[in-house]
Amino acid sequence: MLTSVTTYFRERKDSIQRNAYVVGGAYLAWKHIAGRIKELRDVQLIQKFAEDSIHRRFIRNESDINFTIMKLLPTLNEQILDGMDVEAITSELQEMVKLKKAAEEAAPTEQEASPEPSTSSTSPTDARSESGSVSVISSGQGDVTATSELGASWVDNMSTGQASQPHEPSTSTSAHEYQRNSSPESSNIGTDLSESFISNSSVSYGDIAPAPQTFTRSKAELWKEVKMLTLTRTLTTLYSMTLLSMLVHIQLNILGRRKYTLHVIKMAHDEKRRDAAKDASSLLNLVCGLKEDDVYKEEDIRHLSPVQEEQERKFLTLSWWLLHVGWKDVGERVRRAVEEAFEDVGLKQKLSASELHRLMRDVRRRVEFEITFEGTERQTNFSSTLLPPTDEMLRHALIQGGIHVRSALMPDSTFDALLAETRMHIASGSFARVLATCLDKATDVLLTGVESNVFGNPDAQGAAWEDPNAALGQEPRVRLANMLPPLARWSRVALEANPNELIDGLGSLREVHAFNAVIYTNYEDCFQP
Repeated sequence: MLTSVTTYFRERKDSIQRNAYVVGGAYLAWKHIAGRIKELRDVQLIQKFAEDSIHRRFIRNESDINFTIMKLLPTLNEQILDGMDVEAITSELQEMVKLKKAAEEAAPTEQEASPEPSTSSTSPTDARSESGSVSVISSGQGDVTATSELGASWVDNMSTGQASQPHEPSTSTSAHEYQRNSSPESSNIGTDLSESFISNSSVSYGDIAPAPQTFTRSKAELWKEVKMLTLTRTLTTLYSMTLLSMLVHIQLNILGRRKYTLHVIKMAHDEKRRDAAKDASSLLNLVCGLKEDDVYKEEDIRHLSPVQEEQERKFLTLSWWLLHVGWKDVGERVRRAVEEAFEDVGLKQKLSASELHRLMRDVRRRVEFEITFEGTERQTNFSSTLLPPTDEMLRHALIQGGIHVRSALMPDSTFDALLAETRMHIASGSFARVLATCLDKATDVLLTGVESNVFGNPDAQGAAWEDPNAALGQEPRVRLANMLPPLARWSRVALEANPNELIDGLGSLREVHAFNAVIYTNYEDCFQP
């Protein structure tokens, strides 16, 4: 029996070997394919988990950015409104007129029986169109009663002050008629009339003290300052909020990427250790005497130094520079641009919406571009506005922002790396393009809000709707004086509103999301060998 079995296998040895090879190969192939399928499935699951994780972290980071900006806005609000106090100038104008009227009422009025003719050529419609200009701007400081004559006094006084200046602004027909017919005597009459208008609109300020008060500036200078400062403050608010938003976006995306990368590295460390422990406990490694430390080495994974809490606080404190110093640099640039663009635009000059857009574009061009020595234009670099340009200024900003002196003076390679990357992003062409897009959006928000109050409110701005141009199908035109109160009010609303239309609008831009994604996924230079 045994012999026959042996003979049987000997005769069929070749075929049995071939079959064994085939079956064994098929089994090994199946095991390999099954392993690869499982590996691919695991890779897909890990990749999907990683994508979901980075997406959740990115969305949470966007929410943190918006929250941080809103927490910083009150500081910017205080700095700008205190540094560019339009309401204080209007209050000074009202006080000046009230004091003069009180002095006139105390003196004998001998000319009551012979009233002098009025030389003002402003129509009733124009008077209505100019109503409430000063009172609306000064409403943030006192309980001022608004009347229709108050805006007229603004325009008349400004025109009187500009009549003695070398540059005559281009005004409406009634303004030219007023200038042709004005004499020194009639100018005084017009001034007295405008003073009575302002005085009547300011009765809620209380009684005037009998002691005389000295004013350092004339009324003409104050009217001009109200115009320039209102426009300057509005555009400074626009630029400062946009730059603050961009700075916080860069800072928090850098920090968010660092934290996410550290999280991934920690997961990789844990996975490597688990694999090393499994390999070290295998039969082969037990026989060979290998330990876990021999299988797993720290240098197998590149190292990224973590950001400590104090370093993160120092990095975020850099916004102190923009909130307390940088915005003033922006304000100076805006002030020069406004003076150049609006110098010849009088308060009585009527503007259409398209002309207002053109003037705003002119101001923006002067702010965002500068002339080189070769006579060509180049884009303005806001690096020194956003961040301290020197080490001494950097230490000053950190100390003033609440960082301990020792920490501010101590060398810190991690903080230096964060600062260097921030400067790199600010100096990049991508930042310049995204900033221009953000400023376009901010300007649209500003002009849309102003136009809805000036051109879209017939009750408040009746002159715009009774303008002959509107009846002829042309653009309505409104005096610049009527645009100043909405402009002054917009800067307050933009800085104080919560939720904030401007900040939300900037954060929703596609270009901003793309810029954030570029920073958040920039892993090339964040590792140290």
